[in-house]
Amino acid sequence: MNISGNKIILRAISLADSKLLMDLINDAETEKMLGGSSFPVSPEGQEKWIQSQIGRQNVLRCIVALKDNIEAGLGAVILSDISYKNGVAQIHIKMDKENGRGKGYGTDALNTMVAYAFDELRLNCVYAEVLEYNQISQRLFEKCGFHRDGLLRSRVFKDGKYNDVISYSRLKEEQ
Repeated sequence: MNISGNKIILRAISLADSKLLMDLINDAETEKMLGGSSFPVSPEGQEKWIQSQIGRQNVLRCIVALKDNIEAGLGAVILSDISYKNGVAQIHIKMDKENGRGKGYGTDALNTMVAYAFDELRLNCVYAEVLEYNQISQRLFEKCGFHRDGLLRSRVFKDGKYNDVISYSRLKEEQ
């Protein structure tokens, strides 16, 4: 089953997406804007990782693709740490800088995944954590109706220093 947005489709990750995902992870500019840590990934390592994700119940990882070309991926949107008991999940998005950014695909993908989380997974709250210097992601989440909840001080180590993270959330009642 694919999840349909206005411009995009969210579909399951396949081995054919290895190059797209590997390029997103290995791109230094993209990695700098994301929380957490990344290590260089090889084609073999990427394929093993994709295979290891099959059947995980607390994570939903989807490729963002155009409706008229669902094989060509534009990025990935992820619900992680899904707590069905508490109705909460964290959302992440990575878009390809060549084809996926600046065209409204990220906005559509984020809104589509949030609607799916609320309407199909029966979650109540979707939250995100954005590095304080990542102005593009802050604008994206705010445009998609997320509220700034607060500042998490010195949470992510990047470029030789600890950086603050802004916490965002969106509730089902705010749909």
